[in-house]
Amino acid sequence: MKKYLIIFGALALVACNNTKQAEERGREAANRENEIRERAIDSMETVNENRRQHHAANTSYQSTDNNSSSNSNNNNTTEPAKKKGMNNKTKGALIGAGSGIVGGALTGAAVSKDKDKGKGALIGGAVGGAVGTGVGYGIGANEDKKAKAKQDSINKSK
Repeated sequence: MKKYLIIFGALALVACNNTKQAEERGREAANRENEIRERAIDSMETVNENRRQHHAANTSYQSTDNNSSSNSNNNNTTEPAKKKGMNNKTKGALIGAGSGIVGGALTGAAVSKDKDKGKGALIGGAVGGAVGTGVGYGIGANEDKKAKAKQDSINKSK
């Protein structure tokens, strides 16, 4: 009986140690994923700020051209330019897929056993990509909806 108790106690200690290591690896992977996410958000904010500055520069250039022309029609209703490129749904889905794949692969590799790191990374990347795509698409759809509502309210006020 003592042998079984000693063996069971040793197994419990080993199991707790492995669980703590797995939790620590999971936390490290989550921290890396959060850092990657924060960098992506920062770079997106930088790109958006550059676009706003570029748009403001183009708008001021166009307004000086309109004022200097000898057009007798002083109808200065500025209509917003047609949006070029991808809509927010597509952007959100792509950004979510990218960050989901990276985060899922890091988490899958960190949590899996030593022999199965590659397999864990592949599975984690696939699951993370799918979840990230769905979440990003949903966020982008919400942004599109808000932008449309804002545009409709601007059009109604005219």
